[in-house]
Amino acid sequence: MWSDIVQFAASQKWPLRQLDVKNAFLHGDLQEKDSDTSLFVKTQGADVVILLLYVYDIIITGSSSFLITYQANGDLFISQSKYIQDLLKKAGLESCKPCSTPCKPHTQLLKDKGTPLPAPTMFRSLVGALQYLTFTRPDIAYVVNYACQFMPTPTDVHFSLVKRILRYLHGTAACGLNYSASSQLHLTAFSDAD
Repeated sequence: MWSDIVQFAASQKWPLRQLDVKNAFLHGDLQEKDSDTSLFVKTQGADVVILLLYVYDIIITGSSSFLITYQANGDLFISQSKYIQDLLKKAGLESCKPCSTPCKPHTQLLKDKGTPLPAPTMFRSLVGALQYLTFTRPDIAYVVNYACQFMPTPTDVHFSLVKRILRYLHGTAACGLNYSASSQLHLTAFSDAD
């Protein structure tokens, strides 16, 4: 759905803004400040962001974790290259050797394979951050969700999988999603099936 909204915004040549709704994740919905719904009737021509600020507890983020580039032809290119660089720095892998795939072929890890991590906080933090990265990098979605299976009791073998994902991202940090401004939407799919 997120991708559909961005594609529609690109086709309409609308500018995008990133907002942070306080506690929306914790409560599962938007918490209204006031119940004055007449505001929407009185100010129909006003900026939507101003209306949202009045009704909800919202922060307009100064630095976006998404890099939105407007191309000359009107296309939108969205990437998280800075976010990837921050993750690599956090993991101490900013000068690592890149690899060509996010995981080795036929990777099958067991829950109890390897030595349990004495402090699994870094593993959990990195995997959580990688989940957020799948918005613009669907190519890592499968392997990141696979790594999530080991969150309760991660081992050094599981951490090696996360490092492999980060090495792949190091080599492909400039990749992202391109949304066409053309009014015609085309669906393209790729498969590695034999």
